[in-house]
Formats: sequence, C-alpha cells, structure tokens
Amino acid sequence: MVTRLIGDLFYESWYLGLRTLRRFYRVPANWIGIILFPLIQLFVFSQLFKDIIQLPGFRASGSGSYLAYLAPGQIAFTAFFAVAWSGSAILVEYRNGYMDKLRATPIRRVSILFGELAPLFFESAIMAGGILVLSIVLGATIKTGLLGAALILVLSGLFGMAWAGTSFVPAFLTKSEQATGTLSLLFFPIAFMSTAFVPPALMPSWLQTVNDWNPITFLIEAIRPLMVSGFDWGAIGKALVAIAVLGTVLQSATLWAFRRLTA
Repeated sequence: MVTRLIGDLFYESWYLGLRTLRRFYRVPANWIGIILFPLIQLFVFSQLFKDIIQLPGFRASGSGSYLAYLAPGQIAFTAFFAVAWSGSAILVEYRNGYMDKLRATPIRRVSILFGELAPLFFESAIMAGGILVLSIVLGATIKTGLLGAALILVLSGLFGMAWAGTSFVPAFLTKSEQATGTLSLLFFPIAFMSTAFVPPALMPSWLQTVNDWNPITFLIEAIRPLMVSGFDWGAIGKALVAIAVLGTVLQSATLWAFRRLTA
C-alpha cells in the first residue's frame, strides 16, 4: 500500500514537473535573464578588479587569478537567481484557474507542489552549468575534472531546491506576484554578503559574522576547491548540511503555506 502511494506520488509529480520545465524553457527571457547578470559580473569584475588578487587576504584562497576566485561565486549566484521568483509562476496558475482544474482531478494536492519544486533542481543545475561552461571559456579551470563538475551541478541544484522556499512561502501567503517579487529582492543582500567577491579576511568584522552563517557562502566554499585546488570533502559536507537545514526549514514552511492556500 505504501509503495503504491509513493509510486503514484512520483508518477503525478513527474508529469507535472515535465510540464513545469517546458513552461520555463519555452520563454527565453526566463533563462536568459538568469544567466545574464552573473555573466556580466563574471566578465566585467574579473577584468576590472583583476589586480585585487595581489592583496594578502587572497593568498589563502589558492586562486591564481581573480577570475578563478570569482567564478564559483557566480555559479552560486546563478543557482540563487534561478529560483528567486519561482513562486510567482505558480501564482499565475492559481489565478488563471489551472490549479483548480488540477485539484478537481484525482491526484494528491502535494503532487502539485512537488511538480513545481522538483524541476527547480534541474533548472538551477542547468543554469549553473551554463555559467560554469562560460567561466571555462573565459579561462577558469576545474581541477577535479568531470566528477568535480558533476558535483558542482548537484550542489547547485540542491541549493536551488532548498532556497526556493524564500519565494514560495511569500507567494502562497500573499497571493500577489508583485509582493512576491518585492520580498524576493530583500534576500539579494544575502548573496552579496558572501565570499563571492572577497574572502572573509577582507570583510569588516560584522560582515564576517554574517558570512559565518550565510548558506550561500557554504555553497561557494564547496564549489571553489573543486575548481581551483581539488576535492575538499569537509567543505562539501558542510555545504550539504547547510542545504539540508535550509531545505528542511524553508520547505516545511512552504508545505504549510501551500496547504493554507489550497484549503
């Protein structure tokens, strides 16, 4: 009985998820907009601040160039941007009646949510992969090869799924695309208060404290060794724990808000 319930849930979520992916990629503005901003930062900042690598605080990073230091942060940024407004999409379907049609069918309501959430893993991983490839084209390297690249994509995808709760929760509670987009902007400083641009040694003391608990920093610090030095399983483990904690908190809140929306 339990096996059948899980199988049915997987089947329903799978096909709803495929539709979600098609909906996302059929609109070029969705994925072009996600890639464009990190790409601009990667290209412009790597040239504009290329000499900053000579500061003493960068020596411990092991990066031979500012491009090598900057690229992991922009990959993490891309995973962040890939889900920043994900809650707005499901609100459109809530307003146009499509969700009501789904609720009238003999599928589980939670499958509707999973059908929106699961594709975010692939969206985040694919978008992050795009920046990874462009970073290599610009001159960055991946010291850990294909396995390291695969780990980068998996970490980015998992982070995207976890972080999506910051968009889903306000979307379900406010039922407003405008409010959801505005609230999503409030999380942007968290991305900039990470080690994406400079190491902790060059941060003011208060920002170092914030950075110590910043989930995006854990992701970046797991990706950076994979690109510039080698496998750092300690950093990867910390990133996975941070993602697990973040996902548990945010997706529990998402499930509660979704049930409230569809009650």
